[in-house]
Amino acid sequence: MPTPTKKLLNAGPSERGWHHFETALRCMRLNGYWSKGLLKMPMSEPLVRGSLLHIGLAHHYQRLKEIQTGGNPDEWYTPVEAIQRLAIEEEASSDLWIDLVPVAEKMVEAYVSHYGDDPVWEVVDVERELRARFGPGRHLYTQRADLIVRDSQKRVWIVDHKTAYRISHKTYDSHILNGQMIGYQVFGRLYWPDEFAGVIINRITTRPPYKMDRRPLEPAPHAVSRFVSNLIYAEESMERWKDKPLNEWPAAYSDMICTHKYGKCDAFELCRWGVEEND
Repeated sequence: MPTPTKKLLNAGPSERGWHHFETALRCMRLNGYWSKGLLKMPMSEPLVRGSLLHIGLAHHYQRLKEIQTGGNPDEWYTPVEAIQRLAIEEEASSDLWIDLVPVAEKMVEAYVSHYGDDPVWEVVDVERELRARFGPGRHLYTQRADLIVRDSQKRVWIVDHKTAYRISHKTYDSHILNGQMIGYQVFGRLYWPDEFAGVIINRITTRPPYKMDRRPLEPAPHAVSRFVSNLIYAEESMERWKDKPLNEWPAAYSDMICTHKYGKCDAFELCRWGVEEND
């Protein structure tokens, strides 16, 4: 197991990211349950496996960045060490963290074997929190980019790592109008107005034989142009309801939202029976 003398990247959620706003746009009452601390992110195999893979890839590219810039890669954990370290830190929340370490290690090893040191990419940053303020209230919006690279033509790309059961057009298409991906495009234009080329979806399957593919995300210019307006609408909605009893917050009551392909919404039972609130 790794020793705690090296550095571990923060690959967790950003300070005030898309999830905060997406829940308000999906269902205001769901957002209220999250904001009042009545819901917590459930531990699941896909979530834990994805988190372990992300920290492994983050350390692969952080060490590669050190090599490219003449730094010392050994200041950072190796990908395998980083996976093990994160699992140790999180194991109290679920046995899945330790159980899935071998799976994540094999995925990262297969990835590095396939892509090597990515000679066509210059690593600009790893797990960088992008930050901006918007609207009359100058509200904060953040996203953490898995990887930012510059290609051989000096174009800047934001790379988002994704796990997938299989590589398919269906899973790729689901990202085109995903708010996180649209947000990356807004940030890219803000941070690198003359260099930004787009978002790359970097996929790896979760079972051997591991398959990988990278594809630039197809553009959604109208969605990008309206993204900040959506954030403002969500922020104003949250402000309008924040001091009201949760049982009064608007609920979606839709079989497309209250249930989904993974089962019930996390707030299903809370909406079904209501919550006890102090007067």
